[in-house]
Amino acid sequence: MLKRRLGKTNLMVSIIGFGAIKLPLIDRETSGRILSRALDLGINFIDTARAYGDSEEKIGLAISNRRDEFYISTKSGALTYEDMKKDVEASLKNLRTDYIDLYLCHNLRYPDDYNRAMSSGGAIEALKDARREGIIGHIGFSCHRFHETMERGIRSGLFEAIMVSYNMLDDESVGERILPLAKESDVGVIAMKPLAGGFLASPPQELVKRAGIPINAETALKFIISNDAVTTAIPGMMRMEEVEENARIGENFAYMSGEELKMVREAAKLISESFCRGCGYCQPCPQEVRIPVILRQLAYYKNYGLTEWAKWRYKMVEVKADSCIQCGQCVEKCPYGLNIPEMLKEAHMLLSS
Repeated sequence: MLKRRLGKTNLMVSIIGFGAIKLPLIDRETSGRILSRALDLGINFIDTARAYGDSEEKIGLAISNRRDEFYISTKSGALTYEDMKKDVEASLKNLRTDYIDLYLCHNLRYPDDYNRAMSSGGAIEALKDARREGIIGHIGFSCHRFHETMERGIRSGLFEAIMVSYNMLDDESVGERILPLAKESDVGVIAMKPLAGGFLASPPQELVKRAGIPINAETALKFIISNDAVTTAIPGMMRMEEVEENARIGENFAYMSGEELKMVREAAKLISESFCRGCGYCQPCPQEVRIPVILRQLAYYKNYGLTEWAKWRYKMVEVKADSCIQCGQCVEKCPYGLNIPEMLKEAHMLLSS
C-alpha cells in the first residue's frame, strides 16, 4: 500500500489507516480477525483513544504480538499534567506495549481548554516528559470545528500531527485554509470522518441520482487522498468487508484528475444543500425548536424510506417544526447555508401527515 510521511514525525504511514472507534461495538474475536487482516493487507497506522470504550484493550489483545508491523496512535482528553500522565500509563497497559508512536490531545477545541492544556502543569508537559522518557514518540492533537484552535496548535510548533474531520463534503470547512497551513508547517494531517460517519459509503439513492456520479467509499476516500496535504484517512471499521475494500482502495490508489475532482465537488455541493449534519450551530432556537432532531427525522423519511418510523419519532418531539416563525437566526448561524425554515416546513408537512 502507498505510504506517506506524517509531517515532521517522519513516520511513513499507509494512506488508509484503521479507525478503531467502532471496535467497542464488536466482540474480541471479531476485532482480532479484522485487525490482523488490516495488517496483512498493508495498513500500518491504527488510531484509537482512551474515550473509545475498550478499543485500546482489544487492539492490545489482538495484535500486540505484531507490534513492529504498525504505528499506534491514541488520544486523551486530559487537560492537566497528572491526568494526562495517568492516561498515558493506562494506554500503555491496555495496548500491551512499552511505546506509543503518536499521542494526541483529544478534541482540543475551546480556547480555555487549549490554554489550560498548554499551561504550566498542563497536559502538554506530561506528553513532553513522556516523549523524553521514550514511552511516546510524537505529540499531536485533534480538533473539531474550532479553526482558531487548529491554527494556534499548528503554528505553536509543539504538535507534529493534527487530526481533523475531512471528507468530500468538507463539513468542517478545513480544506481551504487549515490543510494548506498544516502542510506548510510540516504538520502531518490525519483525516477522520472520511466517510461522514458512514453516510458517504452508502448514501441515499435519491441523492446519488441527483449527483450524477457514483458516491461511495472509493470515491470519498480517493477524493481525500488526492489532497497532498492529507497523510492518511482513517475510516472506522468493524467488518471484514470494510477492511478489505478500504485496503484495496489504498493499494490501487490513483490520483483523481482535475475533471473528476470538479465533479466530486459539484456533487458534494448538491448533497450539502439538503444535508443537515446535526452540528447544532443553529441552536438555541428562540422558539425552542430542536432543529437537528427534527431534520434528522426528515432525512430518515425522505432518504432512507423509514417513513413510519420517522413519523413516530416526530410525535415524541415536544416543540414541533410549525413553531418556527421564520426569524432567520438559524440560517445566519448555519455554517452550510441551509434554508432551515423551509426544511422545517417540509418536515412538519411530511412527518405530521
